[in-house]
Order: sequence, then C-alpha cells, then structure tokens
Amino acid sequence: MINFQKTGDSCAGFTLIELLVVIAIISLASAIAIPLLSGRPSDNVRLRAAADAFAGAVRATRASAIEHDSQAVLIVDLDRHILTSPALAPHNFALEIGAELSVAEPERVSRSRGGIRFYPDGTSTGGDLRLSLHGRETRICVSWLTGAPRIGSNC
Repeated sequence: MINFQKTGDSCAGFTLIELLVVIAIISLASAIAIPLLSGRPSDNVRLRAAADAFAGAVRATRASAIEHDSQAVLIVDLDRHILTSPALAPHNFALEIGAELSVAEPERVSRSRGGIRFYPDGTSTGGDLRLSLHGRETRICVSWLTGAPRIGSNC
C-alpha cells in the first residue's frame, strides 16, 4: 500500500502576479500580431516595398550594364506604373502609389516616361523617383557617379 502525505503548506494554483504577467504577454503578442495578420499591409510597408523594388531594379540594370560591357536603361512609366529594363522582367508597382520622376532631359521619353541610363563602368545619368501614398512619402536617388540607389525622404 502506498501512503501519500502532504508536506509543508504549499497550495496548488497561480498567484495574481503570475496571472497578470501572462495577460500582459498575451496582450503584447496580440498588439503585434493583429496588424500583421489583417491582410492588408500598412502604407509604410507598401511604400517601402515599392522603393525597394525600384532600388533592386536599379541595381540589376547597373549590374547588367557592367556585365555585358554595354549601356542599359531602366525605363519608368508613371502612367502605367511599370519599370522595364533589359536586366529584368517588367515590374508593376501599386496604382495607389503616386510617383514623380526626375531624370536627365535626354533620357526623358515623355512627360510621364523616362529612364536612367547605366554605362559599362557603373556610372549613370542619375535621377530621382519620389513615391507617395496617403500622405507618406519616400524618395529613391540614383547617383550619377556611382549608379548606386539610396532610399530616404531627402537623399
């Protein structure tokens, strides 16, 4: 026969502090998870994704010009919201995103269409793309000297 004996004055259960800590952890996790699971990314995320896509297209076009030892042009069409380059497939960015393009005058095809030309040594004609969405704004600057893109509100 087995004897079970109670030793000490321990009580089973949780203290009020332990319950409050668990509730705080659940609240914090919910506050972080709900916006991420809402289905529609925030405007900042969408704007940053469009800026990153443009910067990636700049890098790919520049790399193509260097690799093939020839000029390559990244064309930005603001009316159709599309980026085209010999280095990558045409890429659309969201129609809700407003865009303004500043490029060298010889590279401007029309009022809403222009390009940034990259040379075999990595230099470029330079340019800026300003993206905006619901009052938020970011800018991608392409250096004429290095051909490298920088992202920032006032790059």
